Amino acid sequence: MHYTARFFGLALLALLAFTAPPSHAQFAGGDQDGGVHAMTMLGIPISPRSIALGEAMAAIDRDPSAIWYNAAGLAGLATNAFTVNASQRFAQTQLVGAAVAFPTTIATFGVAARIFNGGSVDNTFAGEPLGGRTRAYQFALEGGGAIQLARWWRWGGTLVYAQETLGDQTQGSVGINSGMQFPDIWGRIALAGGVRNLGTSVNFDESFDEFSPPFSGYVGAGIDLLRQRNLLQTPMLFRGQPIIFDAKAVAQVNFPDQHEPYLGVGIETTVNGVVIARLGYQTGDDNRAGVSLGAGVNVGQFRLEYAFRNSKNGGAGFFENDPVGDAHNVGFTFFWGEKKSNVPVVPVVVMQPVDTAAINNAVRSAIAEELAALRPLLDSLKIRDVQIIREGDVSKYIVPVYFGFDSAEVRAQDDTVLRQVGEVIRRVYPTALVTIEGFADPAGTPRYNLELSRRRAEAVKAFMVTIGLPERQFKTVGYGEQQARQVMPGAQGDQPGALSNRRVVFTIDATQRF
Repeated sequence: MHYTARFFGLALLALLAFTAPPSHAQFAGGDQDGGVHAMTMLGIPISPRSIALGEAMAAIDRDPSAIWYNAAGLAGLATNAFTVNASQRFAQTQLVGAAVAFPTTIATFGVAARIFNGGSVDNTFAGEPLGGRTRAYQFALEGGGAIQLARWWRWGGTLVYAQETLGDQTQGSVGINSGMQFPDIWGRIALAGGVRNLGTSVNFDESFDEFSPPFSGYVGAGIDLLRQRNLLQTPMLFRGQPIIFDAKAVAQVNFPDQHEPYLGVGIETTVNGVVIARLGYQTGDDNRAGVSLGAGVNVGQFRLEYAFRNSKNGGAGFFENDPVGDAHNVGFTFFWGEKKSNVPVVPVVVMQPVDTAAINNAVRSAIAEELAALRPLLDSLKIRDVQIIREGDVSKYIVPVYFGFDSAEVRAQDDTVLRQVGEVIRRVYPTALVTIEGFADPAGTPRYNLELSRRRAEAVKAFMVTIGLPERQFKTVGYGEQQARQVMPGAQGDQPGALSNRRVVFTIDATQRF
């Protein structure tokens, strides 16, 4: 059996074998290499987040789908995560993938799989039909991990096995991906770079040349635009919590082998970490260029995502009536657990009955000892007038940490109480998300006071980091001079009670993990 020249380079996965010549049509997210590579599935974006952000994923972390783009991003995960993604693409083709990542104290590891269904086409040779049809599909297995080499340096890599089937012929390729990230530059910028799909060659027929997977290099960047700005408070949404917008812009330049470089840019906005909106754009002198949209929602430990991209059929006349010119992408992600210690478990063979009463007594004794150890620390907080208010799993620590007039500098006399609160967080709430709320007295304009209260919250966060607590455990919110939150309404400057209006409050939510 013969195939149309390389099935038009093997890159169209035998989807476009017709009597008309291919004319190097380009398809968004599909064959973007002009028919010079094999294993084209390895160059197709798979996650809705990637597609919605113009494929600018180099600087993205805390997402298990990073294993397909820049595995260094896995190092940012604090919990186990599983994601499954599916795409309905042009010409009734489908792409499905799944990945799981599990962090340990040493490194974060991940495995992934994906499969591309290319359907079937008529067998032809030199434009002439031979009769019968040929089926085409690809799949890939990938595994690797990421390690935090320094606070500002991450490295990740994966080993990939990909297999491509055209009719009765099957060929495989083994390759590697490697990338780095440099997060938290000046607290809001991330840089990244690496290579993808460096693999062995593929040859389906001795009469054709060998072709390699779509090798490419990339550099990217991301910037936190808003730092979780608190804009307003309303009883209508989010159970009366402040509405906090966060936004991140990303960009990535790709340098594919035997093809022109192209740029992808995107912006991702979240509202209270629940509602997600994305917009992306990609350049290119073929059908790669265009706008993409995406949306999502975080519900507890679950994340649901959708992305849309309009494919304009690559200008190919035989696709003018294609019912699926657009790409629709959906994704589901589940987060659970927390970082494991990576200590091997040694099995124990029990040769005699288990004394459950002794075990229960030992557990009760251990709990009593822990409470006894914590009691002096909690009592010391009460001595320093720290008020603890509990509402279910949420605890508010109203700490007597005050600021001078028009100042965001932590006072020396508040050093001890802040260290005590930090020790409580370290021992009682090691995985809980902590919000530091800042306030200001009503002197000055509301806009200035809002910014001043944010700087006060940031100053306290910086102090907590200096005593060894992880920076990502804290987020900050400024409430300015909100009258409903003033301890002494209207007091300002040197007036009695004004100092209590210039304070911070720690809100610890045990249901949210950083």
